Formats: sequence, C-alpha cells, structure tokens
Amino acid sequence: MARATGKSGDRPASAAVLVESKLAPPQLSLRLLARSALSTRLHAGLMQRVISATAPAGYGKTTALAQFVAQLEPHGITCAWLSLDAEDNDPLHFVRYVAAALHHADARLGRSALAQTDGGTMASPDAVVASLLHDLMGHDHRLLLVLDDFHLVHDDGVHRKLEWLIGHLPPTIGLVIASRTRLPLSLSQLRLRGELLELDASHFGLGLDEAADFVGRVSGAPLERSQLQTLHERTEGWIAGLQLASLALRESGDRGAFLAAFSGTDRDITDYLGEQVLDSLRPALRDFLLDTAGLDRFCAELCDEVLQRDDSHAMLAEIQARNLFLSGLDRSRTWFRYHHLFADYLRGRGKERPGEAARAICLRASDWFNRHRLPHEAVRYAFDGQDIERAADLVAEFSGELVQYRGEHATLLGWLTRLPQALIHARPKIRTGHAWSLVLTRRHAEADQELRALESACAGDGDGGVRCVVEMIRCVYFALSDQPLLAKSASEAWLKSWPRAEAFRTGVVANVLAAGCSATDAFEQGLQALAIARRAFEECGAHYGLAWASALAMVIAMRRGDFPEAMAQARLGLATVEPSLGVASYAGSMLTLLAAEVCYEQGELAQAQRYLDLGLPFIDEHGLVEMSAAGYLTRARLLRLRGDLAGADSCLLEGESLGHRLSLPRLARILAAERCVLRLSVASLDDALKLAQSYGFIGHGGAAPAGAVAAEEDSVGLAILRLRLAQGGGAPVAGALNDALRRAQRDGHQAQQARLLLLRALHQHRSHDQALALRTLDDALALAARCGLLRSLVDAEPQLLDLVEAIAARRPMAPPGVDDYLRRLLAAAGRTPVAAAAPEPPHERSEAEELTEREIKILRLLKAGLGNRELAQSLFLSEATVKWHLHNIFAKLGVKNRIGALARAQEKSLL
Repeated sequence: MARATGKSGDRPASAAVLVESKLAPPQLSLRLLARSALSTRLHAGLMQRVISATAPAGYGKTTALAQFVAQLEPHGITCAWLSLDAEDNDPLHFVRYVAAALHHADARLGRSALAQTDGGTMASPDAVVASLLHDLMGHDHRLLLVLDDFHLVHDDGVHRKLEWLIGHLPPTIGLVIASRTRLPLSLSQLRLRGELLELDASHFGLGLDEAADFVGRVSGAPLERSQLQTLHERTEGWIAGLQLASLALRESGDRGAFLAAFSGTDRDITDYLGEQVLDSLRPALRDFLLDTAGLDRFCAELCDEVLQRDDSHAMLAEIQARNLFLSGLDRSRTWFRYHHLFADYLRGRGKERPGEAARAICLRASDWFNRHRLPHEAVRYAFDGQDIERAADLVAEFSGELVQYRGEHATLLGWLTRLPQALIHARPKIRTGHAWSLVLTRRHAEADQELRALESACAGDGDGGVRCVVEMIRCVYFALSDQPLLAKSASEAWLKSWPRAEAFRTGVVANVLAAGCSATDAFEQGLQALAIARRAFEECGAHYGLAWASALAMVIAMRRGDFPEAMAQARLGLATVEPSLGVASYAGSMLTLLAAEVCYEQGELAQAQRYLDLGLPFIDEHGLVEMSAAGYLTRARLLRLRGDLAGADSCLLEGESLGHRLSLPRLARILAAERCVLRLSVASLDDALKLAQSYGFIGHGGAAPAGAVAAEEDSVGLAILRLRLAQGGGAPVAGALNDALRRAQRDGHQAQQARLLLLRALHQHRSHDQALALRTLDDALALAARCGLLRSLVDAEPQLLDLVEAIAARRPMAPPGVDDYLRRLLAAAGRTPVAAAAPEPPHERSEAEELTEREIKILRLLKAGLGNRELAQSLFLSEATVKWHLHNIFAKLGVKNRIGALARAQEKSLL
C-alpha cells in the first residue's frame, strides 16, 4: 500500500508546486512611514506565544508586520511568513503551506512535512502538524511565524489544527496572526497565562504626529495643524482613509473645501475612488484596472495573456508610480495584488460592464494556471468564468492527483459540491478520485457504495484503464477496512489481470497482498508479494511504498514470532524513510509504532518509549489494525510499568473507541482483551472476570463461549486462556490449551506457541505436577529465547517467574543457550537467580552488595509493618515467593527473623 508514484520526473508537476509569493512579506517602500509606538508594542510582545493583530481593512496590518519582520531579521530572529487565501480552507493545504513557510525561513524546518504532502504519502493534517511540531521542538533560536489575512480561513478543521499547534509550541516559537475579524480560536488560557498580545484598530491607527508625516509624504505638502486635526478626527487614524484624502489633496485646488466635505466614511471613500481616481485616469489604464480586478494575484505575463496585450509590465509600473494601491507580493516585484479595499471597489465597478468580457478573462486565466500546473486557481477561474463543463474537465484531470499525491480531500469535496451530478457521472476520473478520498479518509460505507457504482459503470470499459484503477482502489479498501481474506483474493486477482500495470500500482497491490497473507498466515506467499512490491517501488522511486513493505515485513515477522527479524526490517525501513520523508512522518510512524512493540517485548524499554514518542502523533491515522494496536498496547504497557494504571486503562479504552468509530472490530477486541489482562496484572481477578464477561470473552459460568479461542486473534485467545486459568481451570482449560497449541504450531506462530507453553507449565504447576511443569517450562524458554521474547514472561503471573527461578537454580537441566537468556529474564523481572554466582565469604562483601533491589524494597515494606500476604499483594508475588525472599534476606544479613533483619538493616544504613 502507498499513494504516489515515485520519481519526481514521473509525477505530475503540480504535486511539488508552491505559490512562492505567499511565503514572503510584501516589498516595503523605501519611503515607508516609521511607526515607533506600534513597533514598540510589537517588540514588547516578541516573547509572547501569540500576537493577535485584528483590525478592519486599510489599517496597515500587513505593512506594519512586514516592517516588524524586517527589523527582527538582522538581530538573528528567524521569521516565517505566510499570506493566506481562500484555498487554505483545506486543512492539508493549510498545513502544507505552513510547512513551506517554515522551510522557506529555515531549511531545517518542514522538510519532512513537505515530503509527506508532496511525496504521495497518506498524509493527514494531524500527522503533518505533528511532524512540524517535531521540527520546531528542536529549533533552539527564537522564531516567529506570521499568518497574514487569517480572516480568509473559515474552515473549523483548520482552526482546530492551529489551536493544537499553538498549545504545544515550545517557548522559542511565537505566532503572529493578522485578521480583519476577531480570531476564531480559543485563546483564553494564553490570555490568563500572559502569553497573548492583542492589538486592534486602536493600535494600528495613526497618531496625530504620524498622520501629519504620512499626509505630508503622500500629498506632497504638509497641512495646517487645524486641518490635520480635522482630517485625523474624521478618519480616526484609518490609514486607507488618510491615504485617499492625501491623494485627493494633492490634486485639489481648495484644500479647505475638500476637508470640510470629506467625512472619512466608506461612502466618501467610494465616491472618491470613482470620481477622483478611476474617472480621472486615461481610458486604457482604467480598463486595465477593471479587467484585472477579478484576479486575486497577477503578474505581467498572466495579464498579457488574459487581456490579450503586450504592455502589462508598463501598465503595472504606471499603476505603482501613481500609488494606486498596488501591493507587491514578492521581493522580485513579479507578483502583485490590489489593496483589498481598492480591489473590492474595482470588482463592484466591473459588474456594471458586459459580463462576456469578464468571463473570457476568467477562462483565459484558467488556461494559464492550468498550463502552469496550479490546479486550485485553474479550477476556480473556470467556475468564475461559468464554464461548468471546463471546470468538470479540470476536476477530472486533477482529482486523482489531488487525493493520491496531496491528500487534499476537502478541496476535492468542495469542487464536487459545485458540479452537477450528471457531469460527475460522465467523468469516471472524478469518481475514482472521490473513491480514493473516501477510502483514504476511512469512510468505509461511503467508499464501498461509490466503488460498487464505479465497478458497475466500468464493467464495459474497453481499454480497461479505469477498471484497473477501480480494482486497485477496491484492494486497498479491503485492506484498510480490515477484511484480509477479501484483500488477499482481490489483490491476487488484480496482479493476474494487470501483469503490465505501471510500477506504482503493482507495488500498491502487492503490498495489499502481503497484508492479506500476513493476516491469513500465508507467510511465504506474503514475503514473495513484498519482493514484488519492493521491485516495483524501487523502479518508480516510491519511498513511501518501500516503507509500507518494510512495515508489512515486520508484521509478518512478529506474527511468526521472529522479533529479531522484525527489528531488522524496522531498521531497513527507517533507513529508507529518514532521508526522504523523515522518521517523524506517517511513513516513519508505521515502522516506529511496530518497533516500539518489538523493543518493549525485548525489554528495551527506553528505546520503546523513544519509538513510541515518534509514532504516537500518527497513531489514529493508520489503516492497518496492526500499527494502531502496536501503538496503543505499547503505550498502555509502559504506563502500567510506571504505576499509572488509570492512564493505561484510559489509553486502551481510547484505542478501543477508535476501533468502534472506524468499524474495525478486531482493533477494538485486541485492546478490550488487554484491558482484562491489565486487571489480572494487578491481582484484580474479580474485576478482570466482570470486564471479560461484559465483552463476551468468557461466559457467566466461567467457560469460554464455544469456539471463542479458536476464532480469536492470538493476543485475545491468550487473554481468554489466562482468565480461565486464573479461575482455576481444570481439565477444560488443559484441553483448550492443547487445542490452541496445535493451532499455533500448525499456523507457524512460534511466539504464540511459546506463550501458550508458559501457560501450560503454569497450569501443570497448579495441578501439583512440578516435574512436568519444569520440563514444559524448559521447552517454553528455549522457544521464547529463539523468538526474542522477554516481557511476555516478565509480565506473566508471579508464579511463573517462581518456576523460572527454580529452572535457573538447576542450570545443568537448562537446554543449551538458555543460561544467558535466563539471567536477562530474571534481571528484567528484578530477581536474582539463587545460583547466579558462587557464594563469597561474608566478610568480603557488604550487605548492600548482597541485597538485590527487590530485597531492599521488601525490607522497606517490612519496616512499614506489612505481613506476608500484604507483601505479596504489594509486589504482585505469591506468598511462597515472599517467604523465599525473606529466607534469602535473613541469610544474607545473618539474622533469624524480621526484627533482627530490620535492626541489621538500620545498623548498616540500608534503608
């Protein structure tokens, strides 16, 4: 499974296109007014987490912030800039541009996030934001991210992503948000903590002295003080009003009369723009302004094409020379836009003109943006030009790319709402893009419905192109909706039907086949499928697909019980992902979540936590149950080891809820079973049984429902057997264990076989067949050592570890190669084998050296007055094991009872 072609030369160019003019502040005029008071306020908020700049249009927010940024950069403060527009209402589009802005400011930032969104990964906004945060956490210098024109972003999903990012930003990172309207973000906590600077129109309006300077610059001559005060009062420092009045004063013969009539209201502005600005221009320049008003941004080349002329460069230079509200969008002065107030006025005037000319301009703009592989603007201007057929053709052309390569599902769905159903149904490419979107966003019921309709529609597809894609999407649908048998059969059929399909598609379906084979125990066939997938993805350079292949190889190895091989595959996959997509990415997280489970099992707890931290932000994004289950299980187990039992249970319940929400019952059941095991681990048998009964794992009489263990996932079947064994078991449990062992051996599940042998040994021990229990345990330990299991034994019942200690005490009976394994196992359990080393004379060793950590802990509990039963409960041991530990403590301290032990420990300062 993967979602992109690989080599950049084989991919549609737009997958990597960014509108660079959005990533830099506007060019500042050399004659720009210095605003010391506002600058002081902004500098005072420099160390705040968020600076909010809200004021209506025309108050100079963008210019002031561009000045602020220019002042900071020489002092070593990095500034990232993003000018927002309507397209940023797609959450993934938004976070992609945030990543681009950060990368533009510092090449070390955003690389992984951009690789995810441009490289055809199954990126989601949450995953990309998490990747960005990972980069920012490592940034050790002050950095400001400026988001301009935030009022254009009204999508609630974007707002929530930004809130999450703000809440997790490190102290070195600040955010500046400029908007015409109040920010739709929850900032109350920042306000209470004093981490928010809020600026409004009263801060951006010009003071009287600033107004005097500004008017003098624009009008060419200073006003009398009384005239200036009148103008300042009427505009309330509104920069746009002051600028328009100043331009009018420059042309006015009677300044006093103008000021007496000018009120500074929007109506005055409109009248002025019409009567004093537009109508006084030569017709050619006026027409140029009106014709280009419908373009959100433009350059001379674009204007020449859409207006069918060749002098646009000169026209733009003249507009700029006349101070007609033209804003440069980049430092090269290539891209421009009109000031928002002026653009709004021009568009209003343009509606008075014949509509055909405006539509023709929009359609030519659509052609230009299409040729330059900018799909958002190409489609938008087709809609604006009211050519719905053309818009539908463009959506068909871009839909697959937009979903497969860039993950912008919201954009595609927005386009579809504007197209008639008849046009959509006539263009299968639109529908395949829609089907991809539904599958990849895990809207399984809708995806199935759309795929059924497509399968029916393309039944007679002559060249088979559409049918090939639809059948590929169907294979992925089966895998992501956790239907492994169907995934396996569908992918086998696809590979036979399309032997000469393009490499990327072949790799995707081969990965699906491997996933199906893993879940159905066809391990050798799965490995063969992965070999096909790797060849295909190497051919097209799709690193994301290669990461999937390594992750699936890990799943197969873990299911077979070869944890060292699983770790080797993790390292291979991470080495592939790190240079291109980054480890902190969706692709990397497939590997790190599985690697966390492997490291936990092998007792490498610190490394398990490190891998988990990398993968955790992506835990809810994974389509395959194995990845999400690995993350939730490992997180809960690490929390349990820290003593946070409530946190562990909450973690498992959260994952179980995800399984129900996504209609993935296997995920929900795996985590539900672990909740029962969690209660067993703290000796809460009654709670464990009640919970197991509520889930249907065992009946109210204690027996498992007929065939329950046979039909279950390995971990669930194991949990059910542990529950029944904890109840007392007897012959029925022995029979169930034998059946489960036969199935594990038949299916090649060696780790499951080792775990079941451990349970059998425990059952035999409780049935008072000590010799048989030890022989079974010998077999279990030999197999567990080969599989690389450790925590499976350490986390088991204390009585099992008592048996392991007995095995360690009789080392000559242990199978070859098990000695070192036994030492590691008991060390991980906090126990020291009785015969761990030859005894030394007491006078050569101190008591502190003799006593293990567990023995010192027991001494502390003795000091607190706990009896044997209470000690057993506190340490999750059997009373027999507690007595054995006490015997060793007394012997090491040279005493005969508890009182003597505590006295000697006090004397030697052991407590």
